[in-house]
Amino acid sequence: TITYEEAGKLIQDSLKVLGNEYSSIIEKGFKERWIDLADNVGKSTGAFCSSPYGSHPYILITWQDTMRGCFTLAHEFGHAGHFYLANKNQRIMNVRPSMYFVEAPSTMNELLLAQHLLATTVDKRMRRWVILQLLGTYYHNFVTHLLEGEYQRRVYAIAEEGQALTATTLTEVKTNVLSTFWGDSVEIDEGAGLTWMRQPHYYMGLYSYTYSAGLTASTAVAQMIKEEGQPAVDRWLDVLRAGGTMKPLELMKHAGVD
Repeated sequence: TITYEEAGKLIQDSLKVLGNEYSSIIEKGFKERWIDLADNVGKSTGAFCSSPYGSHPYILITWQDTMRGCFTLAHEFGHAGHFYLANKNQRIMNVRPSMYFVEAPSTMNELLLAQHLLATTVDKRMRRWVILQLLGTYYHNFVTHLLEGEYQRRVYAIAEEGQALTATTLTEVKTNVLSTFWGDSVEIDEGAGLTWMRQPHYYMGLYSYTYSAGLTASTAVAQMIKEEGQPAVDRWLDVLRAGGTMKPLELMKHAGVD
C-alpha cells in the first residue's frame, strides 16, 4: 500500500525530469488541492481531469492507497500539466488539441513514473510489479481501448443505417467484437458482452481509440527523454504549450515522433 502523501511525493520526484516549470505545476496541484480524492456516495467511477480555461485543472479520482492508484493519479496529472501549459500559452479558441493527441501527455507520465521506480529501486518484487503495471498499461491501451474503438465504429455504422440501438443489439455487437478478436485463444465469459453498460467513455464521442494513439507517441518520446535528455524534454514541453495550434501529426512530429 501507499498513502496519498507518499504517492504525491513519488509522482513529483518522477516528473522532475521535465524541468522546473512542469514540476511547479504538479507541486501546485497537490498543494492547492486540485484533486477530489474522497470515496463519496454517487461519485463517478474512473478518473478524469477537467481543465476550464482561465482556471486551474480539476482531477477526479477515488483514492484507495494503492500503487495502481499512484499510476492513475500520475496519468491525470499528465492531462493537468498539459492543459495548464496550453491554457497559459494559447487563446481560448485554439487551446484544445485534437483528441488524437490528448492521451499522449497522460500516458507519458505513467511511463516516467515507471522509469523512475525502476531506476531507484533494487527490490526485485517492486521491479516485477512495475513491469506488470507497464504490461497492464499497454494491454489496457492497445487491446481494451482499441476494442472499444472497434465496438464504437460498429455501433455508429448500425445507427447510420437507421437501425434501433437496443440493449440486446449493443450486447450482441460487444460479444461479437470480443469473440472476433480473441478467436479460440480466450474463452468469452457469459455476460462479457454487457460491459458496454459500465463504460462512460462511450458517451464522449469517438474517444477510446485515442489511448492507443497517445501511448504510441508517449512511448517514443519517453525513450527519447531517457536517451537524449534535455533536447527531448524541450521539444515535449513545446508540444504541450502548443495546445490546438498544430494538427495532431504535426504535434507528434515536433515531439520527434514519425
